Amino acid sequence: MSPSTVGMAAPFRWLRKAFDVGRRNPKALFGAIALVIVVVVAMTMAQTFLQVLTQGSMSGLVVVMVLMTAVNWVVMPPLVGGLFRVVDATDRGLPVVASDVFNAYGRGQGGKRLVLVSLVYSLAYVGFAGLMLLTPLGQFFREYFAIALATPVGGEPDMAALQALMANTSPSAFLWLPVVAIVMFTWLHASMLALATAALREVDVATAVVAGAMAALRNFLPLLGFMLVMLVGGFAAMLLVGLVLGLLMALLAMASPVLVVLVMFPLMLLVMLAVYAMVFAFYYHGWRDIFGLADAPAPPTEGALEV
Repeated sequence: MSPSTVGMAAPFRWLRKAFDVGRRNPKALFGAIALVIVVVVAMTMAQTFLQVLTQGSMSGLVVVMVLMTAVNWVVMPPLVGGLFRVVDATDRGLPVVASDVFNAYGRGQGGKRLVLVSLVYSLAYVGFAGLMLLTPLGQFFREYFAIALATPVGGEPDMAALQALMANTSPSAFLWLPVVAIVMFTWLHASMLALATAALREVDVATAVVAGAMAALRNFLPLLGFMLVMLVGGFAAMLLVGLVLGLLMALLAMASPVLVVLVMFPLMLLVMLAVYAMVFAFYYHGWRDIFGLADAPAPPTEGALEV
């Protein structure tokens, strides 16, 4: 698959289309997202439970982290691929139900391909992080986290050690931060586009990995411009939303603390559903545009919205 280069306005077009993602079959789409959220919450709770069982043992915590990372590598990529397929089906008016998000786990349904593509990108992330640890910036963070880990729970960090760390770290070490930001920015887009390719096309692992990387690299500037605009706009929006939610929580707390939970939990769930839908729809439409599929005709939708 050969990715093309899109214009600077293309990501904003993908975002506009993403706002319309749930119109054709909201039950299937948001039901699938809800199932994914349930799985994520269940794994988070399992990790928390296992960490409690370690009773603060550092070796036990490491074992739990390694175990849950391995579980995530196996469980999450097929879910991501399944969600891309549900978004694709709802966008094209194909028959789909919420439980189809689990279809990638079936034999011959691409689950293994999705896991391997995700594993390649995860190993690339780990390799880059390892290289960064060898830089002056990595040395700074190693010492910083050593100080943080030595701080008792609820206690104050060693301020003298922190001041000494800042004094001994050359300002040039922080010049590595833009490098880290650029690499991580490219890695994020490449991995999502690679998973979309692995989910929506019968290709081998190498083809999906390379397609995602090339798509992100060829469209670095449009994606960067979009991200910068969204960071500025998102920061302002978060301030406004935080102010409104803070006021709402204060008013509810004055009436009853129970009301805070009863109102805020469903509200946060709706926000999570919307964010998942927007993110996956954004990358889906980006994938279609970059690989020349944006103008492909959709099949008839009659009878396609049964859930």
